[in-house]
Amino acid sequence: MYLTNQKIIVSFLIFLSLSPTSYASDWLDKFKGTWGLGASILSSNYVQTDKETTLSPYIFGSFGTLQIEANRILYPLYSHRSYTLLATGNYRTHQYSEELNKDRSIELGLTLDVPLHYGFTSRLAILGDVSNTHKGYEIEALLYRHDSINKLSILTALAVQYQNEDLANYYYATDTYTANSGYVFEAEVIATYPIGDFSVFAGVRSYWYGSNVSDSPLSDSSNTLLSFFGVGYNF
Repeated sequence: MYLTNQKIIVSFLIFLSLSPTSYASDWLDKFKGTWGLGASILSSNYVQTDKETTLSPYIFGSFGTLQIEANRILYPLYSHRSYTLLATGNYRTHQYSEELNKDRSIELGLTLDVPLHYGFTSRLAILGDVSNTHKGYEIEALLYRHDSINKLSILTALAVQYQNEDLANYYYATDTYTANSGYVFEAEVIATYPIGDFSVFAGVRSYWYGSNVSDSPLSDSSNTLLSFFGVGYNF
């Protein structure tokens, strides 16, 4: 997987170098935000499993009108002064386990962003599996805000997610146990600090599952913790 990513990046850079200067410049002007590489450490709630460490691209920015939030991509479909409707793609990684053969999944859906008072934004999203992995869906209600302390940028978010029976059962059901649908609570903090043309970033996401997951024989707790850090170039 890492080699494939490297080939894509190298091919893209070669393409830019062989393109006319004005064309390459137009492409580069579309990049915004921080684009980089990071390491993630997944401490899942699966029984007798080791921590999963992964090296992968991390993007907190946009490409043209395409908004990229780490493992989530959003494309504005309709904007009003009081809300924005966005097409959404999501890459589910936090319920992955190589040891238990639980795959990552690709999901598509819609997101409704509604700005609130005092710098808060509310978000409602529905996402369904399109990768034929868990074949289920998730509904998420989220509240987030951005803050700055001098050069330090901080994103904080709280969310509650409803995972339907198909999704929950794919990750936590056994021959003798049915997980059924349930709720997940998430808390997230991401900090970014610029250093010249680059930024260093670090974040943590904590997921708390209901009894439909914590009672599963595949689970030894109700909590999954995903932490990550890295460095990126500021466009």
